[in-house]
Amino acid sequence: MNETTAPQDGGTSLMQNEYVQELFSILNNNGRDTSGLSALIGHVSEMENFVKRAEDKIADMKSQLAEMKEAHSHPVKTALQKAIKSLENTVAVMKERIADLKAGIIEGCKNAVAAFKEKGIAALDKLASFFHIKGAFKALDKGAKENVAVCDKSIAHTTAYYAEFYKASRAIRNMGRIIIGKEPLPSQSETRRLEKAATAPCRAEKAINLKISELANSAIKRLEQLETTAADKRENRSRAREKQPTLLDEVRDAQQLVEQRKLEMPVPERVKAKGAAEI
Repeated sequence: MNETTAPQDGGTSLMQNEYVQELFSILNNNGRDTSGLSALIGHVSEMENFVKRAEDKIADMKSQLAEMKEAHSHPVKTALQKAIKSLENTVAVMKERIADLKAGIIEGCKNAVAAFKEKGIAALDKLASFFHIKGAFKALDKGAKENVAVCDKSIAHTTAYYAEFYKASRAIRNMGRIIIGKEPLPSQSETRRLEKAATAPCRAEKAINLKISELANSAIKRLEQLETTAADKRENRSRAREKQPTLLDEVRDAQQLVEQRKLEMPVPERVKAKGAAEI
């Protein structure tokens, strides 16, 4: 696989990409920790799987919608069609952003491999610096949280509508039932069923966004851990260099040791040593 044909979208697993595989091989062969990179890729793969399940859910909803007995212009059916369309749009946007994340990870692996071949394993001490994807994760999280807020408002609005709808329809229907001598309607089960059906797409969309937000935050924390680890390693190396004794330090230490030993001698021996030093 060459550079122009390397998969850059959601069509192929990240772990199947040649640059990702090569970087893992380099890290493993040089005794480097791969858990951070594995976790990062795992979060993105989980996002992909979750979005795929959402697409299956949309297909089920469309199938159920097609089987509704109500007329095409029925308010419930119309509302469901709009809600499902909104859910489809949300999933489509997420797929694009996840594809961008995958492309960013592949590019980061490619650059890390190139740096290793040019400068050796020391170039991978700053592994996190090759992955410029934190902003993409943050954008995904921000968008997901905004969608959750919209879903909450839509669910609340729909629930309030059906509560009022039930009161009005029940009053009218009970009036007719009383006139013909029947008992008033005892429950609102039918209205609850319609309410549940009408809010199903919004509830599904909210669940998707909550999960994506959770995974995006986990990935951001993992990236920050990688950055911190790299910074700690650099700081430790810098401190080690600072603590390395110079030749002058060693001479001074030797002189101090000699002077200390002289002081530890008995007085007569100390006088002899001093006289020998002055000759």
